Amino acid sequence: MKKIFIILFTFVFVLPAFALSSAEVFSFVVFGDPHNNDDVFVPLLKKISQEPDLAFAVNCGDLVAPNNEADFRHYLKTISAVNLKIYHVPGNHDLVGRGEVYFKKYIGDLYYSFDYGNSHFIVLNNAFARYFNRAQFKWLKNDLANNHQRHTFVFLHRPTFDPSEIYADYMMSGREVVEELMGLFEKYKVDYVFAGHLHGYAKTTRNNVTYVITGGGGAPLYLPHDLGGFYHYIKINVAGDRVSDKIIRLYD
Repeated sequence: MKKIFIILFTFVFVLPAFALSSAEVFSFVVFGDPHNNDDVFVPLLKKISQEPDLAFAVNCGDLVAPNNEADFRHYLKTISAVNLKIYHVPGNHDLVGRGEVYFKKYIGDLYYSFDYGNSHFIVLNNAFARYFNRAQFKWLKNDLANNHQRHTFVFLHRPTFDPSEIYADYMMSGREVVEELMGLFEKYKVDYVFAGHLHGYAKTTRNNVTYVITGGGGAPLYLPHDLGGFYHYIKINVAGDRVSDKIIRLYD
């Protein structure tokens, strides 16, 4: 009688060394200057909510205009329709008058940082020159020096310069301060610096730092359409060492 031997093979699948963990692969979106204009901002939020697997969003400031307490409450009600964590940058319209009181009450700190995945995120307050003082600058230098994440993203309201070269006088004030700030971004190898304030889109790279203006969240547009004057948000994809950005236009 013949014996039949059944040999069971166990296959072991070994993941390649270059496979990325979930902490190294994620996406987030950035927008700015909604100004409580629901005609644009609500459709923008709806479009964002259709993005798959977003980690969070960042609003680069001017959440409200004007900034009565009721306006802040309305803003929070509006964004509550989106099941997504939104971090906020204070803008100049947010902080005029009693705006600082309302911002702290309804939104939170005026500047801060946090980590997500393999990246570090820094939110600054340069809504007005008086806010970007020695204390905040010292905090920023310490934060950057102690950051050991693979990528670093910075968010502020007023751009350090205008990549579109149309509104050069519409930027962050204080030439020496701006130069020192951009020097810090270069020294600590910041990947992206996002700003709002200029109502439109612009992008450029200086000394290996990518600067993006994303102020197309609802406020009246400043730039011509073919030079960035369109409503939009920016989607950032992080995958290990790689970071990419994509403009998502609201209407075209």
